[in-house]
Amino acid sequence: MLASSGYITDTPYVPGFYANMAPIAMRHVAVLNRNVPPGRAGAFRYLELGCGLGRVFTTLAAANPEAEFVGVDINPVHTAFADRDIRAGRLANARVLTLDFASLPEDLGRFDFIAVHGVLSWVSAEVREQLLAICRAHLAPGGVLLVSYNAMPGWSHLQPIRGILRQYASLRQGDAQQKARDAMAYLVLLRERQAKYFLDNPAAAAYVDSLLHQDVNYVAHEYLHDHWSTYYFSDVVEFFARAGVGYVGSLPAFQNFWEFCVRPEFHDLFRTSVSRLVSEAHKDICANTAFRWDLYGLSCGLIGSVADRLACADDILYRVARAGITFPCQVNLGQVVSTVQGEPFESLTAVLSRSALRLSELMAAPELSACDPDVLVTSLDAGVAMGLFEILAQPMQELPAELPDQPHVAHPFNAHLLATEAFGDRPIALASRVSGSGYPVTGLDAAILHELTTAGSEVLEQRVLDGFRATGKTMNHNGQPVTDPNQMKSLIDQACRQVREVLVPQLMRLGVLVAP
Repeated sequence: MLASSGYITDTPYVPGFYANMAPIAMRHVAVLNRNVPPGRAGAFRYLELGCGLGRVFTTLAAANPEAEFVGVDINPVHTAFADRDIRAGRLANARVLTLDFASLPEDLGRFDFIAVHGVLSWVSAEVREQLLAICRAHLAPGGVLLVSYNAMPGWSHLQPIRGILRQYASLRQGDAQQKARDAMAYLVLLRERQAKYFLDNPAAAAYVDSLLHQDVNYVAHEYLHDHWSTYYFSDVVEFFARAGVGYVGSLPAFQNFWEFCVRPEFHDLFRTSVSRLVSEAHKDICANTAFRWDLYGLSCGLIGSVADRLACADDILYRVARAGITFPCQVNLGQVVSTVQGEPFESLTAVLSRSALRLSELMAAPELSACDPDVLVTSLDAGVAMGLFEILAQPMQELPAELPDQPHVAHPFNAHLLATEAFGDRPIALASRVSGSGYPVTGLDAAILHELTTAGSEVLEQRVLDGFRATGKTMNHNGQPVTDPNQMKSLIDQACRQVREVLVPQLMRLGVLVAP
């Protein structure tokens, strides 16, 4: 028996992929925080609770075929969508269960990874207790739990927006979509007539604009639940401690470096912090954090030395994230602009521009052999956090001497996505065994790739243009609708050229596309 517990079930959620939920991303964060990560060699089990339409765990299942993936959601519309993806993508290593959290089978077993995204802040206290019970029963020793939630103090000035939306929606007729539309119109009315709340909170007034660009289904699920909560970091730590799990780190990777999250005038506060738990709480105040992705571990071993890290995580590969990095290099991570230059960053960049390497291979590279191992590791992790380097699960594929006119899609799951999401309004993520994750492409990119891989490059631009016109959609460029047919053709031509010259080589390196 399913119990919705105040959860909206008459309106489906929006599909999406979140790279933070990839096992390789969790493993890297565990390692950089000196915790032994689970999932070495790809033979792991992964459970997603509240999986929605399932696009995260199904994409990850395609990218990690040796692992087992299970998704759980209360909404049968969601699970039917995920099941269609599983069958169409021939994902023998994935399954989805239509259950509430109190009804998981006792023989489900234990998992190396449990991911809980978009759940904790939107469920009742009873369901939160069920989450704890699942952690106790199904998280394997040495396993990790990823949980996301609306955080304080970032939500302190925005909480009235949720109250306004929900209160007004309760007075309206129709399904959750219609109620959300009506409530958003009322919210805009209050802002435009300069209600004092918005005059006193300009950030809240600006936040309304961001909501206007969101899918109405997202607005309904985000704000119209019976249960909606925000949490301080310390409250969540105490809550999950009851399941025997302790804080390991946060995603994305830069969140584990306070230097990248708070302005320089606060740095002295963190140099003297007595513990990581204290520094995280202080960081949220300094950065006004509104959302957190936190990783918790069950009996994770500690990494005491570089040798320990090599023993448990030398399967992770590193490579430059983009070509043409020059120094000094400035990176804006949202709160502060960080500048990096000198050694070993410059040598790391030069070496990793040539090929993806494991840490042991980096340490053996002639350019880096004289570098202190601890300094090398710290610099490598900081480079990943800053987006200079990326992590991979396998070496990149070599490009053929000449790119094929009609590349093939390597996995049926990706072929299914390209066929069903062509010209879609949202990005999709194509599964890559090389990255162990998903690679984002737009709906237009998906359409071009679908045409290219099914019918080749001959008159590609015209086929894509005809396909777009058949959708009846309006093309937008720089935020403005495109009404001139010649401009539309020019934009399609540019997009096709970009796909063939840039995207296709990248997808071939990632093993998403292959030569026939």
